[in-house]
Amino acid sequence: MTKYTTLAIFIVLFLGMVAAKETQGQSICRQILLNDSCDGPLCTELCDRKLGGFGQCYRTVDRRFICLCNFIC
Repeated sequence: MTKYTTLAIFIVLFLGMVAAKETQGQSICRQILLNDSCDGPLCTELCDRKLGGFGQCYRTVDRRFICLCNFIC
């Protein structure tokens, strides 16, 4: 019973280290795709097709709607 418990703990630790190593170094980049009139579905599709990311419309301080694309660098 103790062998199985010890083995299970080592497996969990090993998988945790592998998962942590895969996520390190991935930073999120941002790029504005549409600078004026943003359309939600168009923004999402354009961002996915062009950069493989997720696009959303945001309202700027000067009351414009821009398409901001978030993607993994």
